[in-house]
Amino acid sequence: METSAMTTDSGLYTKYLKDFTAGDVSLHRDRMLEFVSDLTTQGWLLANFTWDYWYNNSYLVDKPAYIRDASVAQCRLLLTAMTRLEVFSPGVLENMRRQGILLAIMERLEVITTDKQVAFITR
Repeated sequence: METSAMTTDSGLYTKYLKDFTAGDVSLHRDRMLEFVSDLTTQGWLLANFTWDYWYNNSYLVDKPAYIRDASVAQCRLLLTAMTRLEVFSPGVLENMRRQGILLAIMERLEVITTDKQVAFITR
């Protein structure tokens, strides 16, 4: 298990808010890849990821409302799984965006981490 401390960059939320609330308008693939790059650079994606951990928490993507009480670790797990699935099935992130899942995750992370330091524990 690895542990590191970081603070959220609310700039991520602000930077992508318009994109995540775009409704049925498709985002350009380059913009989604930029989002993935930002997640990677800022350390939001899990380095040690297991699909079993994903399957145990995958119900969270059924409805954006389920993410309201998600932990930072669960949000990171969802983002990691989606970005990995995107490699094999392009359009996963766009689908999650259209369903409101990406917006819900970013809103949750914004609420949890605003003005405080968060300890991230990865598997």
